[in-house]
Amino acid sequence: MSDDDVPVSALLGAAYEAVVHGQSLAAREAIELVKDLGFEKNGTAKPFRFAYQRTEATDGGPQVRTVHATVPLLSLINPPSISIDSAKINMSLHLISQDIKTEPADDPAAGGGTTVDKTTPKLKGRIVHQRDKNAVLTIESTLKQRDLLGSSRLSQLLDAAVSDRDSVWYQVLDRAEPFREAATALIDAVAQDGSSGKGVGVREWLQQLWELKEAVTDAVSAFRDGLPEKIPPLHQRWNAQCQKLTWIDRHTEPETMARLRRAFIAAAGAVWNALLPGVLVGEFGPPTVEQLRDRFKNARAALAAAVPSLTDLLGKLEQLEGTVAQGCIAHQYEQSEAVAGTLERYNTTAAEIRMMWTSSAPWSDSRAKQDDLDTAAKAVWDALVPRTVPVDFRVANELETECNLQLYWLRQNSKQIARDVLTGAVDYAQSALLTARRAWEAEQQLTDQQVHEVAQLLHDFNTEIDKARPIVGSRRLGLTNPTVIAWDKRAGKLWGRLIDTESHPVTYLRPSK
Repeated sequence: MSDDDVPVSALLGAAYEAVVHGQSLAAREAIELVKDLGFEKNGTAKPFRFAYQRTEATDGGPQVRTVHATVPLLSLINPPSISIDSAKINMSLHLISQDIKTEPADDPAAGGGTTVDKTTPKLKGRIVHQRDKNAVLTIESTLKQRDLLGSSRLSQLLDAAVSDRDSVWYQVLDRAEPFREAATALIDAVAQDGSSGKGVGVREWLQQLWELKEAVTDAVSAFRDGLPEKIPPLHQRWNAQCQKLTWIDRHTEPETMARLRRAFIAAAGAVWNALLPGVLVGEFGPPTVEQLRDRFKNARAALAAAVPSLTDLLGKLEQLEGTVAQGCIAHQYEQSEAVAGTLERYNTTAAEIRMMWTSSAPWSDSRAKQDDLDTAAKAVWDALVPRTVPVDFRVANELETECNLQLYWLRQNSKQIARDVLTGAVDYAQSALLTARRAWEAEQQLTDQQVHEVAQLLHDFNTEIDKARPIVGSRRLGLTNPTVIAWDKRAGKLWGRLIDTESHPVTYLRPSK
């Protein structure tokens, strides 16, 4: 048999293999084209920047606007992807030999291990040569361009991105114009205003405001030019500039200027949130009432967390927060009388809290949190009722804490000894404590005038005790009861902290022998 004799199956297989290999080469070419044309070396898509004009209908008539866009280059081409839809192979073969090979095979119909003979035809042939020319082999095929699934999906996403970007651009434009107007109004007002602030002049304000305006304007331009990477640094510059800007304080800023400032910040925030959705936008100037209310709320929660076991005190702190909230709502609706009423209720609750800082509620353990809440309270009430200082709910020192403890005990047990008979005496003692507190808050000794006031209040206290003694003696407990004895001891200790009881003796329920 000649070397040219080849099994027919091999001849047909080689032809079909050539067809499949041709399709594989076409696929590889498509992949290489996408890699070379569509992406940079670092893996980012190669950009294609262009601009086009769009005619829009406006109140003033048709207006032509230039729109700038940047899209990946790959979204604009269709990578070649060749698939063989059909292939027809014609061969002229000369049959050289045939053979039928017989092999044993199981017969499924017989069952039980019976075997039958299986025949397999074996053909060998030779491609017909026409003299010295090539063999006769004809392949007819139909090729079709197929869209790559990944490329098709990518094109859809990029088309959507272009559409989304255009939508965002319209949103930015809608917000940029109100910002320009707000910025112009504020800058003009500052330039014309004759007021002066603390530590910064009008000229410096103008420079800082202009830098804020330019940060927003540059960010809009960066988005228009397809340079989104420039926007975050400009946003950071805005926030940093707001922190540095020293502005007029709440009481020297005219209301007209305050409205322009708030409009400027709000318009800038709208632009920034269109460019960078969800970012925090820095502000400048006195905080709003809402911000002060949130600050008070957070400070109250921090103090409550520092003294979680003092349930009575926590309830009073919640009352403070509720009163502040009511005051803010009344201020929002410009109800000045209602605001004044809420301040009065706040002061009453604050005075009650001050009396609750006893030895069982140590004020020193949470002093920093108390200071934060007091600062927040002063700020919010100064905004609600200008130049008003609310009652301080804190104690000045350990001496006041001890006096609070004695006074609290006297008030709690006065009803047990004689209902309502000793109330007046306790009130005089509390008034004396309030007088002494003014000196303690200033970290000073009582002045002569304050000593005189305390002495007069002690005299009034003694008068009440003289009135109450026969009533207490006639009651069920009597003057020999341990509670009455304890009353005299605590009253003496309280007045001993407020005044020299040697020169200003204290009258007791139980007369001295």
